[in-house]
Amino acid sequence: MLTEEIKSVLSFAAFRPDVDDADIPWAKRFEGRKSLLINIGRSQTSWRAIDKKGVLVDGGVQEDEFADVAPQRADEWRGLTDGGWCGVSVNHRFIISLENNMMRGENCISLLRTNPRAVLGPKFDRGKRYAISHHPEAATSMLLAVEDSMIKVTEDILKSIGLRPARVCSGLFAMMEHTVMKLDAENRGSAPASFVLIASCEGSIAALCQQDGQWRDLRCRSGLGQEMVETTLQIVSPLVAKAPPGTPVYYVSDGQDEKFRSQLMEHLEKVGARDLTEPDLLWQVIGTY
Repeated sequence: MLTEEIKSVLSFAAFRPDVDDADIPWAKRFEGRKSLLINIGRSQTSWRAIDKKGVLVDGGVQEDEFADVAPQRADEWRGLTDGGWCGVSVNHRFIISLENNMMRGENCISLLRTNPRAVLGPKFDRGKRYAISHHPEAATSMLLAVEDSMIKVTEDILKSIGLRPARVCSGLFAMMEHTVMKLDAENRGSAPASFVLIASCEGSIAALCQQDGQWRDLRCRSGLGQEMVETTLQIVSPLVAKAPPGTPVYYVSDGQDEKFRSQLMEHLEKVGARDLTEPDLLWQVIGTY
């Protein structure tokens, strides 16, 4: 065995997880490496870099469609990575729905990526890609369906400028799942919780109603335009109105559109809503898990 081969075997790099393995959390996959997170809305793109220590550093935002933004930012983005690796959050042309009695199991998430028909059965659509989040104690699941053509175009654009997409997800879906699990952990050991959770990310919104520990209803709209506050209220108001008196209302956002957030909270505060948004929440969620 050559000396260089012996060194490579003994190197700590040999114990690093494969950056292509989507089952490994982002922070673990890119431990000791620089990587880039990109969040794509209908007419705006934002980004944050993660340094070798796993700390969020440089970032930015630019108005325009992603196909126009990416070539302009290509050199900057490549310089923020080791090997061009990036994670992508898409926040338009998708839908989140509630489904019952979906397949569960340790390999369900991986199978959904490789053979979604086996998981979804008649709900499968060849033109979509999927993600799923199961209720921890009930038979209901949140199912994300994203336009496959949009993902392919996004991946092609990134590859054309020298970037390698290691994961494509929905920031809104990720924040919803993260917040629901956090609320569940906070209420564990007490009576089954009821709440209305409203989430927004890069021009898309979703609202989930839970009653007595059961997910009852979910509304979602992606890629909203200038009338986002008015449209959001039209979507979430019926859920809040149907909830029993005293049901907590929570709001969480990516924190990037402070104007929208403050305008929406003016209305939500009238029903006692609590803003759970944290600094860099979107980036922390997709850059950790």
